[in-house]
Amino acid sequence: MKVLTRTKGMDMTQALENYLESKAESFVNKYFPNNDNIEVQGRLKLENGMHVAEVSISFHSYILRGESSSDDMYSSIDEAFHKIDNQYRRHKTRLSKKNARKSGLKELTMESSFIENENENEMPLEVLRRKTFMLKPMLEEEAILQMDLLGHNFYVYLDDKTSNIHVVYKRKEGHYGIIETER
Repeated sequence: MKVLTRTKGMDMTQALENYLESKAESFVNKYFPNNDNIEVQGRLKLENGMHVAEVSISFHSYILRGESSSDDMYSSIDEAFHKIDNQYRRHKTRLSKKNARKSGLKELTMESSFIENENENEMPLEVLRRKTFMLKPMLEEEAILQMDLLGHNFYVYLDDKTSNIHVVYKRKEGHYGIIETER
């Protein structure tokens, strides 16, 4: 198991780092006895006077994520791990049936282009956040599961059958949609 911690707007104390590692170790040992390929990322930050803990646990081709904010960083860490625990238990049977695919990974960088406004009164478009992640081959069902685990409204993946990039998204009425790309 590998634990990575980062902070923003605050200093990382040894006690806080030990607490996060202890919570990560107890969670991983509870669900993953052979924890060699597990990576836990903890992002601790102070925003508007609130202590925010974001915890992501990567295993095989899945990511569990929990985020919480409170007046106390230790409480935020506890709540983030509680959310991850609930996610895992909710999807445990589906996760245990899936085998991880370890080959054919591609890296995908989400990029955005800036558009110049002809009208100077309009606010210019700006990218507030940029993410990079590994594009993994998977089936539609796995992509939907991953999207639900992350709590997002969409998920980009490499289709296992066609090797094309697809996007699965949650529709307003609660169903799912797939955007398929062609080369």
